[in-house]
Amino acid sequence: MRKQMILIGVLATCALAVADEAKPDGKVPAVNAVLAEEVAKLPAPEAPKVGKGVVMAVTTSDPKAQEDVLRGLACVHGGWDYEGYRHFCEALKKDPDCLMAHVGVLLSLLQSDLVFAEEREAALDRLMALVDEGVGSDLEQRYAFGLVKLLRDGPGEAASSFAKMVEDYPNDPQAVLFNSLLGRSGYDETGDATPDQERAENELRAVVEKHPDVPYLLYGLLAIRAEAPNLNEDLPLARKLVEMAPEFPPYQHLLGHYEWRCGNHSAASAAFSKAAEMYAGWMEHTGLTFAGCPGWIKAECYRAVAMASMGDYESALAVAEAVGQIEVKPDDAAREGGRLLLWEGKTLAVRILMRRGGKGDLEGALKLLPTVEQAKAYGQKSLVVWSYQAYASVLAGRISVENKRLDDARGVSNDISELGGRFVQTRDLAVAAGERSPWLRSFKAMEVMASELRGLISMAGKKEDMGSAFNWFRAAADRQRLASLMMPPAVLLPMETRLGEYYMARQEWNKSIEILIAGQNLWPNDWELLHLLKTVFEKAGMKNDAADVEKRIEALHAD
Repeated sequence: MRKQMILIGVLATCALAVADEAKPDGKVPAVNAVLAEEVAKLPAPEAPKVGKGVVMAVTTSDPKAQEDVLRGLACVHGGWDYEGYRHFCEALKKDPDCLMAHVGVLLSLLQSDLVFAEEREAALDRLMALVDEGVGSDLEQRYAFGLVKLLRDGPGEAASSFAKMVEDYPNDPQAVLFNSLLGRSGYDETGDATPDQERAENELRAVVEKHPDVPYLLYGLLAIRAEAPNLNEDLPLARKLVEMAPEFPPYQHLLGHYEWRCGNHSAASAAFSKAAEMYAGWMEHTGLTFAGCPGWIKAECYRAVAMASMGDYESALAVAEAVGQIEVKPDDAAREGGRLLLWEGKTLAVRILMRRGGKGDLEGALKLLPTVEQAKAYGQKSLVVWSYQAYASVLAGRISVENKRLDDARGVSNDISELGGRFVQTRDLAVAAGERSPWLRSFKAMEVMASELRGLISMAGKKEDMGSAFNWFRAAADRQRLASLMMPPAVLLPMETRLGEYYMARQEWNKSIEILIAGQNLWPNDWELLHLLKTVFEKAGMKNDAADVEKRIEALHAD
């Protein structure tokens, strides 16, 4: 069973040496230690356009600090941690002893760049001191206690703390949100919701029904549902969210994710484009670079994938290559935006070309891929060199297959197995470097591509040896994931396409049609699946069915 906690990745890296012991010198850091120098230099944050936000009484000596705290909470609950951190910093400038501002800082920095580790630790030390002094209401103290339980004991224990809080404060929807986020356990390998996941979803649905005009609660529900096998049921809710708060970029990104998963690729592209435009305006206003705005990178990368999904490869590649050309300075490699550019942006055009697989595409992809030497420029700040090496090896193997050099391809495939063994040994280093998520995503992609390559080698060999291709393609399809953390899969070609090609080569038309339709259920309206399905229908003499699929292909580009 896979744990899919929004907050779980940080628990190993957050110096949370959340010990009860005091600092060796017994001193509590000054509030300035919580305020990152980078943020202090920025203009004051504007009120987030999130619609109705969090409503609660905040214990503070300055009413304006309460407003900052509530704005920060709305940002964090809406998926924009950095902007939330800016609002909490504003609150602390007005009231250095505001307990909820410290709670907010820790929430907003849970998944933040390692460059904010000192600010995170200082906020924790100050929060513990404020709790010891009895600062804040009982409700605020419970929020602080639940957060410390999260850092010390993990999501499960924290969820229990918030569950008790929900019992004592049944009219506080924010407590239900925390309990649901921390107490869920995702979906099992078959795609079914686990019991804890189902409970969390039901609890959040009930809160959303009780507070239908509060966008951040709806966002929380849709966020924990984002990896469900079928999102059609909740697509209207994602559209409603954007109707309530159309100018908040994380909401547009979430809508794009739902539209893409439901096969509405043009609508998805439009939503991602709006999100990217808003993030770009925010960067212009703040003066921050892409390294400090991971939302823009995610939106642009997903927009390119949406374009590729409807067969608009030229537009997709134009976007992908523009993202890939952005310079990542060594100092930015440890920032979330820098990591996204290195792991996602620099390989995006490569992955799109691998998906298309036309004449010259694989060679073109190899030329676009950063070299090992370029990756080494980031030293110990990033393990992305392993990702680049994996793509380079797979591309070399596929090019060998394409050129009928099967012995060379088999040799490369063996090398990839050895590379995978060395790759997996770097897991702990990735966690320590704050790269757990991109590392895991890249490693899983390598497993899919390695199985796909083995299948392609079998398909290109002797006819009597073709049978093993099915097992390799089936393994690749089973390993492939539809999405994670509201991002598309790293391997962009549905592996059901390969299975359809396998059956087509054997002229088993019905089986090919069956697997391609099954693929369409997982990847609705994917251009590659539809195009191959049309071809199979034509070869099987099913002209009417082929014509119906052609209409679906033509409709992909309709607004």
